[in-house]
Amino acid sequence: MTDGRMVFMASRSHWQHGTSRTPIGRGALPQDTDVVVVGGGLLGICCAYWLARRGRRTLLLERQEIAAGATGRNAGLVIPCTAQSYPDAAGAHGADVARTVRQLTVDGAGLLAHIAADEGIAGDLRPGGVIQLALDDDQANDGKHEVDLSRSDGFDESWLDRRELAELIGTPLGDRIVGGTVLPGAQTNSVTLVDGIAAAADRLGAAIRTGVRVDSVRPAPTGVVVGTSAGTVRATAAVIATNARLRELVPCLSGVVHPVQGQMLATSPMPPVFPFGMAAPVTEGGTYWQQTPDGTVVLGGCRTVTAAPADPVAQVPQPEVHRALLDVLPDLFPALGPTRAVRGWAGAMAFTPDHLPVVDEVDKSIWAAGGFNGHGMSSCAIVADLMIDWMCTGARAPVLAALALDRPTLARQTA
Repeated sequence: MTDGRMVFMASRSHWQHGTSRTPIGRGALPQDTDVVVVGGGLLGICCAYWLARRGRRTLLLERQEIAAGATGRNAGLVIPCTAQSYPDAAGAHGADVARTVRQLTVDGAGLLAHIAADEGIAGDLRPGGVIQLALDDDQANDGKHEVDLSRSDGFDESWLDRRELAELIGTPLGDRIVGGTVLPGAQTNSVTLVDGIAAAADRLGAAIRTGVRVDSVRPAPTGVVVGTSAGTVRATAAVIATNARLRELVPCLSGVVHPVQGQMLATSPMPPVFPFGMAAPVTEGGTYWQQTPDGTVVLGGCRTVTAAPADPVAQVPQPEVHRALLDVLPDLFPALGPTRAVRGWAGAMAFTPDHLPVVDEVDKSIWAAGGFNGHGMSSCAIVADLMIDWMCTGARAPVLAALALDRPTLARQTA
């Protein structure tokens, strides 16, 4: 760091760099198995976990390390809501679909907490709310409308005015802050959480192999054939859970799931200020942050400030985005003074044109899921459970129809 405006741009995130990790994923590849899972983020690890709990021989393959992509590079926020505002989601997809998808995230956040408790890693998931700030009267009116619609559909959401917010946040509010909506949620170290679920899957019998690149997944007369950098594996079925890299193995998703670069920074520790996860519409796409138990603020967003986005899969931070992130907290909370960042990094998220994830059987005995539009932490555990149940029983849960590849809203926007 030089003048406080520049920071070492890291290839590893705050979570990846600062977490003590037990090596996992060594050993030769088996020649055959029941199910191959491709991708070692939260979704893939949860798929391996549910398969192992069902007694299926499972092989998970990851080209780098566990939580190497978006899962290990995010803000560690579990926010049970739709990617769009709830009124916008209802307008785009209809009230029934919006309600169904939001309930999926609520149930998914609860299921993730149950896994953490069952596997002794609950300390890595801190329950609490998430506050979405409103920065002008129009945003305040939108927030109040969202609260009214959410509560009428049975979801826990509330509105706080400026005075009520000031009583919760441990520093004076800047003049721009009008109020905010409050959702239930949680904060986590996403790497520690996923490592814990991976260790549980390993104990249950799943074989996890890292440093193995998957080049192809093809249907075969008796299942699938998976071509990798370490040899060929035959299986009865496969799950592709590579999120931003989905289109590399699933060509039919090339116009559906789009990689988008997210960018983050971590500050030097500061006194307790933010008791909840936080978000604010400072730029298009928003900003979001949490304060960790040691006082570090992990903050991300501002990806739209650059006119020439980087290749998302390369996960290389952009200086102009970093500079915009440095301005967020001083702008909203001037008493904090300049932001002193100690690390900056990027990660590849995956978005879809209609802001809903894709979960489907994309070829015979091949399932794929991804495109969580920045909200995978609340959805992956339950999407994995439902998808694996579909694979094992042949019965697709009704909620997954809303996330199918042939859904009307996606077909209209990708035609």
